[in-house]
Amino acid sequence: MHRKALWLLAISGLMMQLPPAAAHKYFFGLTEISYNSRSNSVEVVHQYTLHDIQRAMTKQFGRDFRIDQPAAEQKLRKWVAKHFQLFDSSDQNVRLNWVGFEADFQNIWFYQELAQEKPDFCAWKVRNSLLMESFPAQVNTVNFLTDEKTHGVTLTNDSRYQGVKCLSD
Repeated sequence: MHRKALWLLAISGLMMQLPPAAAHKYFFGLTEISYNSRSNSVEVVHQYTLHDIQRAMTKQFGRDFRIDQPAAEQKLRKWVAKHFQLFDSSDQNVRLNWVGFEADFQNIWFYQELAQEKPDFCAWKVRNSLLMESFPAQVNTVNFLTDEKTHGVTLTNDSRYQGVKCLSD
């Protein structure tokens, strides 16, 4: 019994020496873009893991970043705008308005919108490098929701910019 306890203590000690990222082997973000006919606007909702965002922001600003800090929302807004862009069918950068963010103990959501008549997402392009500087294995999926179906784009560190491909079934 004493040997088993020592073994468990040794294993626990080794586990505590591992870097925090060792327990978190995947990095994934999800963005959904849809048209809201009631508000006549394009709505963009990003979902990421809260501690990944906090670690990336800490690296960028050189000190511990928490979302409850006084200038946190302003920093997040600028960071999202720098790393996420949409381009319309004319290849023009679409300027998204910041709506806000919310978080729970595990996830964070960023909200953006654009007042516009119903767009043809099938001709749009997206650049999304959120978290890729901090986590090279980051995968960002962007789903464009249309009346017919969802058109997904998967972006990685090697492919941060893609057009939406809407093929007929």
